[in-house]
Amino acid sequence: MNSNKKVRGARKAASGSSPKKSVGRALEAIIAAVSHGDPADGSVILEQALEAADFWGCIGRRLRALKKSASALRIVIKPDLELYDVEASTGTDPRLVEHFIAMLHRKGYTTVSVVDGIGSSDLWLENRDPAVLADLAGYRYRTGDGGEYDIVNLSEDVVDGGFYPGSVLAGGKLGRAWREADFRIGVAKNKTHQEFGYSLGLHNLLGVLPLRDKEYHYHHRFDPGDVCVELLRATPLHFAVIDAVVSNHGNDGSCRVNPLATGTVIASENAVLCDFAGAVKMGLDPYVSPVNAAALRVIGLPKRYEIRGDQRPYDGWRNVPFILMDSVRRRNSSPAMRRMSRAWFQSVNRDVFPFRNDIDDKINGALTRLLRETDRHPLGLAGAAGLNYLAAWCQRAMRTYAIMYDKERVGRRETSLGFDMGKYADADFESIVDYMEPLARVVARTQPDRNGLRWRYLDHSVVFEFKRSLPASFDAFVAKVDIAAAVRMMNDNIGGACAVVSRDGKGRVTRQAERNIYLPQPNWMAMFGGDVIDVGKLELVRYGKKKREIFWRTVTSANRSARYDDGIVTFEAEGDRTTLMTIVARQEFVLPLLFQVFDIDYAPRIKDALVSDSYTTYFSRTMANYEALFEGRDVSTGKKWDPTAGEEDSEAPRTPVEQLVNGALKLAEMAQPLLRAVKERGNVASQGEVKAGRAMADMAGETVRMFFNDLFDAVKKDVSMTQTGEAGR
Repeated sequence: MNSNKKVRGARKAASGSSPKKSVGRALEAIIAAVSHGDPADGSVILEQALEAADFWGCIGRRLRALKKSASALRIVIKPDLELYDVEASTGTDPRLVEHFIAMLHRKGYTTVSVVDGIGSSDLWLENRDPAVLADLAGYRYRTGDGGEYDIVNLSEDVVDGGFYPGSVLAGGKLGRAWREADFRIGVAKNKTHQEFGYSLGLHNLLGVLPLRDKEYHYHHRFDPGDVCVELLRATPLHFAVIDAVVSNHGNDGSCRVNPLATGTVIASENAVLCDFAGAVKMGLDPYVSPVNAAALRVIGLPKRYEIRGDQRPYDGWRNVPFILMDSVRRRNSSPAMRRMSRAWFQSVNRDVFPFRNDIDDKINGALTRLLRETDRHPLGLAGAAGLNYLAAWCQRAMRTYAIMYDKERVGRRETSLGFDMGKYADADFESIVDYMEPLARVVARTQPDRNGLRWRYLDHSVVFEFKRSLPASFDAFVAKVDIAAAVRMMNDNIGGACAVVSRDGKGRVTRQAERNIYLPQPNWMAMFGGDVIDVGKLELVRYGKKKREIFWRTVTSANRSARYDDGIVTFEAEGDRTTLMTIVARQEFVLPLLFQVFDIDYAPRIKDALVSDSYTTYFSRTMANYEALFEGRDVSTGKKWDPTAGEEDSEAPRTPVEQLVNGALKLAEMAQPLLRAVKERGNVASQGEVKAGRAMADMAGETVRMFFNDLFDAVKKDVSMTQTGEAGR
């Protein structure tokens, strides 16, 4: 009985399921109220929205549940402080927030704080501390009727965030004020976003996280959708408001001031529903934002909900064109490019927020002038999208090179599990054996090919068996190589997540769920647009005296890269001094578009050769990984993320221009083999071409080296002078 309880508890933790509401509340529809009025009187529209969405009933229920007095209830309000000019329409109107606080004070809720964390812009702009930023934005620490409130920096006084084991944020910190608050309120700005389509309450929620370089950590190191879901689970918003009194629309509502008086406030006790209603009012598919799409798929809308009010799109509203959004997403696939473009394309009032670096200031000035017509001129839009696609192509080329020749430059993926373990019972794990063992018997009777690989086609998938013996005793081998880790230790695994469901009496894993992410297979598929293989699996582990097995079956693929990726890994004693390692698998991966258009099935001999060579190479390297683990060597692939990036004690490049220099140095390093190859080719040319070829290669190499050396020296000198000047100030 206790064991079953532990299993159910593990599944609940893995799925991140939230406690169910009481039956009485479950029968009531959750309301998202859309209130309209005169944009000149936002306070009235706010009051109407709060009333329609039953705000006072919501906070009253929370008060009774905690058995506190109104004055003792700790309330935090997270506004959108993404402002780069005084009274800009890219952030929440301070007057609206202060009116909200005054309303709370009048009801006896006097312990109220306005909170935010330091953002990435602090790396390249001055005056971005939340307290300073709030003061410049117009927050007065006092409401119109004399009530006082605090401004709290959530990047300071951090405590354990309370994220469950297996979460992408497990072990992470949160500001004490946010973590220990009794009632959390989000007041987002209604605006478009060049990459996500729109930026509302869930996107605003990411600002509470404490690390400074949020774009590095919460958009690249972790997936922003995963981060948002885990935040909502650990520290849910109790009420959400969208300030659409004066909205910011157009091609980039986050970077460029483009106000539109929309005279609306949207409010709900459910943050996901509030954003859903906000996207509908923009005339958008709510799933267009990856952040909101993740929350909608994992957490979902309330079982019963109602959107009250006018749901027609705003008059005169302009959304981000798809071509621009797509080009920005591709461009921002690189952390360095995201940081540079964010700083260089952002419209900034330099008198209020000076740049930390003169070079970034000059680049920003040139590019913002160049791109300011993208909203009004088709050629401006085409030019911006073209530049983005060019940058994305360069990044893709560098990543392809890294995948094929320098895998240690490829960033590892830290993710959530990505599917709900609560949907699967013990029988689902046990059924994997009944599914895989017949396939294993079929392929074992198949004749080996020229590479010694046994394989055959099955409904467009490939079923195969690969074996290798290792001169090591079984007991010594399994003492160092955990069978439960066999799948994630395969070749080219660059990350994922694992959630243990059950263990045996000796503490060994017997059931678990994994998400595994691998580089494109074979690696050269990256040249043709091949994506990473991203699969979620159920796994069952068996332990015998002289045999250990792990069975797995794919239940989901986040990027739809795989139809099948199922199998068995067996470690078995083969005599006293040898261990036999066997892999049986069924796999079918989605091919790049080129191979779908030019169907390789029309060339069966070529296809068979590619299949045999690819699987033989991949699983030979996987077996080498197991051998390396036995010998105590690290087999992980890819570059680990710097958990301190952007912080004061980090040695990583911080400012955008430093990122540019660092990227150029890496590009030059990658170009060196090509230059050497050109030079060496001259050595095998005909006798009459040798001298001329060598002279040209030497001249080209020397010219490139001199160019990069001079460029880097000049930029480093400018950076050094700028930093010295900052220290002097």
